[in-house]
Amino acid sequence: MTVNRMQDDYHEPIIHRAGWVIVDPWTIYPNGYVRVEDGSIQEIGQGTPAGGDEVKDYGKGVIFPALVNAHAHLELCALKDRIITHKGFGFWVKDLIEKRALLDHDTLREASEIGIREMLASRCGAVGEISSLGLTLEPVRKSGLAGVWFRESLGDHVSNTEKWESRSSDLQISLSGHAPHTTSPEVLVKIKNRTRERNAPFSIHLAESDEEMSFLTTAQGPWKDFLLSRGIDPKSWGLPVESPVRHLHAIGILDNQTILVHMLQTDQTDLNIIHESGAHVCLCPRSNHALHGRLPNLDGMIQAGLKLCLGTDSLASVSSLSMLDEMAFVSKSFPMAAPERIFDMATLGGAAALGLDDRMGTLVPGKQARLAYLDIQATKASEVLEALVNFSNTDTMPFQPNPKTIIK
Repeated sequence: MTVNRMQDDYHEPIIHRAGWVIVDPWTIYPNGYVRVEDGSIQEIGQGTPAGGDEVKDYGKGVIFPALVNAHAHLELCALKDRIITHKGFGFWVKDLIEKRALLDHDTLREASEIGIREMLASRCGAVGEISSLGLTLEPVRKSGLAGVWFRESLGDHVSNTEKWESRSSDLQISLSGHAPHTTSPEVLVKIKNRTRERNAPFSIHLAESDEEMSFLTTAQGPWKDFLLSRGIDPKSWGLPVESPVRHLHAIGILDNQTILVHMLQTDQTDLNIIHESGAHVCLCPRSNHALHGRLPNLDGMIQAGLKLCLGTDSLASVSSLSMLDEMAFVSKSFPMAAPERIFDMATLGGAAALGLDDRMGTLVPGKQARLAYLDIQATKASEVLEALVNFSNTDTMPFQPNPKTIIK
């Protein structure tokens, strides 16, 4: 498997053709083409385009918008197959902290580059990368991935991004709070306000574990003891609260630039609050199944009208960073979810959450030509998305920086 891309200095018009072109989940062209010039989509159509532009024909498969991994932890790639996931969330957290501490920063950074290659192999064009150590900005930047690099804050400490510059309009730098059961309300409010000043997305893990729910709603228990052992005293956090969602709503964190990740512990009131706030919800079902043995209430979220996207989480809890694998797992685990819905979560939903929906997520004139191709065989349009969201791929590929235009 390789990545082919148009060189950055290649400005002449070029036509990319395939048996199918997915414009968006509800618009699929047979025998379609995408005309690209200077990295931008100029025209979408079907049949034989007029003019003498160079044509690249990829075969009978499908060209589609590059996928968006809205939540990843590339700094944890070196921990693949090293962390125990079946002994409960609390054990997993402690195991992760202890084993990551044994690895130097060069090892963590080099492993993140391998993870990026795997992500690209899954036809991913953008990422929401969560960095707690500050190690992955350069690898993500060099990869050519669009998205947001989030510097994460925990406890009572505010991480800053003053020494980091994005140097790219397609890769924004922002801040994230780890979670309400690990990060003080004061810190969450402070960093959320900073992201508002920058008009940037804000990401936070929320309502994920039994440990989180128990601690936030009682202010007691093993998680409190764990925080104290880490030098974090939660006595001023205003606990207990009714629920993680209502807690963030009360302190003013929820708005249309907030990404809520996981969301396993929710009720209808929580879903209604999220819908009214306009916040995005990023689901990582493979990770949820591995760590908690349960899945989010996707059906309820769809019925509540939530803005949904997908992420892989980290290699400390899943076997791959493949968005194709994530879609296939969602399709198998949630048979009531239409292929159009799943594909939307993996493309435009993720692009919207990361503030990229004006540039990618669908194939329309004026957007960037971040296209992907898979050799999927289909005889009619209704088969295309069904095959695509059930296409599981964990292959790796040779590294080529700055992939753009066609991920093949």
